[in-house]
Amino acid sequence: MSPSTTAAPAPGLRGRKRERTRRAIAEAAFRLFADEGFDSVTLTRIAAAADVAPATVFTHYASKEDIFFGRRHEFEAGIAEAVRGARTGAEVIEGMRRACAEAFDAVLTEDALAQARIFSRILLDSPSLRRSYLPLARERREQLLAALLERAGERAADTGVRGELETFASLAGTVRETGFDALHGALAAGEPVGRVREAADAALERGFGWLGRAYAGAEFLEEPSRRSPRP
Repeated sequence: MSPSTTAAPAPGLRGRKRERTRRAIAEAAFRLFADEGFDSVTLTRIAAAADVAPATVFTHYASKEDIFFGRRHEFEAGIAEAVRGARTGAEVIEGMRRACAEAFDAVLTEDALAQARIFSRILLDSPSLRRSYLPLARERREQLLAALLERAGERAADTGVRGELETFASLAGTVRETGFDALHGALAAGEPVGRVREAADAALERGFGWLGRAYAGAEFLEEPSRRSPRP
């Protein structure tokens, strides 16, 4: 949730220079977003604040939203990893809950907290950012579904199984977003770290607890080798 980027710098001087430029653009953008609000800032203003040409901004970022959500992939990889490593449906659900909790840990550290509060305040204050969040949430659900289908193996070709996995991915995605909504709301409100964590964890426990009860013993979530053979 900070203006730093996720991609590892390319090797060599050119890669390091590119990374410095990308970081300077993001840091300048976040300063402007924090001072003036996301919707009032233009890419031209960002370029001027970063002391680069407007074309340079477009070389590194497709839009203001791309700058703002530049770290989004850091908070998505853990979900897919949890799914791929799970043996049972219960482990799938617990792995997703744990991945979300670990993402919360990353933004509630002493070093990251101030920037996380700024990120949350900007997000909640901007109608356009909230609209932009919707396709990102859909993208995350599609990535989760892809991981679930991969894990299902040959069963993924079964339209019934695929439908069940699509529904599950949609519900699990909603639970994840609810947890992050609670996190952002508490951060933007200036709540102490303990209260922020309590609110976010409570949202996760409610949502993933419900998923666990609703999908207890669901065969389509079991690892293929653990499923009972069909008659």
